[in-house]
Amino acid sequence: MTSVEEIGIVDTAKGERFTAEADAWIEQNPDAWSYMVSQARACAHASRRFGIGSLCEHVRWHMFAKGVTGFKLNNSHRAAFARRLVEEVPECRPYIATRHSVCDM
Repeated sequence: MTSVEEIGIVDTAKGERFTAEADAWIEQNPDAWSYMVSQARACAHASRRFGIGSLCEHVRWHMFAKGVTGFKLNNSHRAAFARRLVEEVPECRPYIATRHSVCDM
């Protein structure tokens, strides 16, 4: 099987942009990021697998329930969020699955 790197279709600039945008989002939304991290830690502590998609939806719901208006979380940044999460909270690594992404470049 041929990897995407071997056939040359990986857009590293896109991955760098998504990662930079995700990092900026984390800086601009510290409460939302903190909540996402706390939920991931809770899953890891309970030895329960989780996905970044479900965490993002949970954060959206949480921010809505808190009455935060205008809250946005771009689905294109989910891969970058997952990688940042594993970087910050290594104990989550065994419980979250990641696929190859442009954010890996």
